[in-house]
Amino acid sequence: MEEIEKAFQAVTLPLLNKRLSNLTDYEGWLVKDIVHKIVQVKSIKSGKPVSMPSMRFFEAIKDNCVSLEEALELGKSHLSAIEADSLSLANASSVLKNIARTTPEAVYGTNIGTVECADYGPSQYCYRSSFAWFDKFCAYSFWPRNSEYIFGCSSIIDSRFCMKCHDSAQLTRCFEVLDGSNSSDCYFCHNVENVQNGILCFNAKNLRYAVGNVEVGREKFTEMKNMLLNRIVPELESRKDFAYSIFDLYGMKASH
Repeated sequence: MEEIEKAFQAVTLPLLNKRLSNLTDYEGWLVKDIVHKIVQVKSIKSGKPVSMPSMRFFEAIKDNCVSLEEALELGKSHLSAIEADSLSLANASSVLKNIARTTPEAVYGTNIGTVECADYGPSQYCYRSSFAWFDKFCAYSFWPRNSEYIFGCSSIIDSRFCMKCHDSAQLTRCFEVLDGSNSSDCYFCHNVENVQNGILCFNAKNLRYAVGNVEVGREKFTEMKNMLLNRIVPELESRKDFAYSIFDLYGMKASH
């Protein structure tokens, strides 16, 4: 957790001009728009916590699951000759009850410092994320891929230093961006492509230092950005939450 906390601070400084700390205090805000969060259920074998995504597919197995390590051990179990001879569809559930278990955990490759995640790998220092493939320093995210320093994001690819971005690819230093690509330093933007330094831009391409789809120049953009951050940061620090997300501004609910 120490490395993940350092990463959180490393992301908030360039994004918010303020180094926030104590990542877990912001969990509620970071997962607010993540449809498929990490949940923990108890292993039917040991009672220990097992992490799994909050998806309908996994909901059906939550009362019959074990950890990955326990599943490997259960795989060594077998029926006796008498039990095998008596096995039928009618009695299968009772005869197989001690070995008919499943695990929601799937781990691939070498993973370092990854905790409370499900279905991931290879990864380094990821926390409470699911389907994290080839990622570093990700937390409270769903399906990040080939990304690093990602917090509160979902379905994000080839991106870095982003918070609360969704369904996007090739983003750098972005905050509350939905359906973006090949963009950087954007705040509260939707459906943007090749936008560098944008605030409240929608359905826009090839803009620089833009506010509301209008290019305003670096000086005016910096002024507007500071005004925005002066609104966001104090509320985050005091409430560990912020009232608005890109989904609020776009007039839609998170449904990715």
